[in-house]
Amino acid sequence: MMDDGVKILLVDDRAENLLALEAILEPLGQLLVRAHSGPEALKRVLETEFAAILLDVQMPDMNGFEVAEIIKSRERSRTIPIIFLSAISKEDAYVFKGYSMGAVDYVFKPFNPDVLRSKVAVFVDLYLKQGEIQRQGDLLRESQKRELELEHRTSLLEAEARSAAKLSQMNDELHRRQIALEQAMGARNRFYASMSHELRTPINAVIGYSTLMLDNIYGPLNAKQKEGLQRTLKAARHLLELVNDVLDLSKIEAGKIELSLQPVMFPPLIEDLFVTVRPLADEYGSSLSLEMDGESFNIVSDPRRVRQILLNLLSNAIKFGEGKPIRVVCKQDENGSADIEVVDQGVGIAKDDIARIFEEFVQVSESKQPGTGLGLPISRRLAQLLDGSLTVCSTPGEGSTFRLTLPASLEDDMSLTAELSAATVA
Repeated sequence: MMDDGVKILLVDDRAENLLALEAILEPLGQLLVRAHSGPEALKRVLETEFAAILLDVQMPDMNGFEVAEIIKSRERSRTIPIIFLSAISKEDAYVFKGYSMGAVDYVFKPFNPDVLRSKVAVFVDLYLKQGEIQRQGDLLRESQKRELELEHRTSLLEAEARSAAKLSQMNDELHRRQIALEQAMGARNRFYASMSHELRTPINAVIGYSTLMLDNIYGPLNAKQKEGLQRTLKAARHLLELVNDVLDLSKIEAGKIELSLQPVMFPPLIEDLFVTVRPLADEYGSSLSLEMDGESFNIVSDPRRVRQILLNLLSNAIKFGEGKPIRVVCKQDENGSADIEVVDQGVGIAKDDIARIFEEFVQVSESKQPGTGLGLPISRRLAQLLDGSLTVCSTPGEGSTFRLTLPASLEDDMSLTAELSAATVA
């Protein structure tokens, strides 16, 4: 019995018959496996793959036909060639039954050794060829799989290359647009600054001469002349306000706002602002009140810019407050920052308009109050420049609350930023 090669199952209940079969088939050089009964043959078939089965028909307990029927009923073993070996039952009915059980041949004992060996050799060769075909099929499928993977990888690389090229092109285009935008904004800011400086001189002249004429410096005026000059003076002051706001906006965008850090005292700064806006409040019929939550305090910031922010907030509260009381609530937080709220009971702001009120040249109120539409955008940018924030909470028909928060010391924040920048460079 050989240790390797394809396997051939020999099934017979008599040991001498098995020995004779082995002697005949040994020249084939394959692995010959014995089974002494039908059940043992079925067990071998379950355990091992065979190139052919030589099956004795006449066996006790389970004959060859029954064994063949079970072997052919199983998916795994149904294609194994079966050669029936029989010393009796040469009648056609038995031969036909053998073939109907799935046998490929029906050999009668005594049989010609050379013929039997040749028949088995055919099935061994067929088994080997089938195995080779299967291996070649596996290799072909593996090759096709690798080819598909390579095509897929190539497609991905090409797509990535196209994406990278497109992304690079988009980045270049964005860079060009950014440069163009910066140049356009620089030109716009220079135009605003130049225009503002050029306009302020004649506007101030109009305001000055109108004031002199209203003071009767050039002689008395009749009622119509006085009314016309008052309208001229009001329009000139509104125009000067617009020019100043545009100049401030251009400076902020160009990064040319210089801060002068000094102690900012609360509530004195707010009380001074009340004096400034009192005539406007009286004109609209609004009362002003200050509520201090705690003791007086001070922060380090730019008092001029803080005044500008709060003046804008107070002016807006008066214009849109519908003549109702206006409150300013001032307190110092635990971390030393200033928290100032300007509260009115006016028309309020719709939810969808909250973000828009901080856009340049936007007025969302239906009351058509005079203004440049730049006060709130400038105020928010100044608050951010002072390392603070400006937020709003509003309900239409009930009023608005603008909240300005400023750090305890802008000087400390600027020093920390400088240290971080230096550390980054290092």
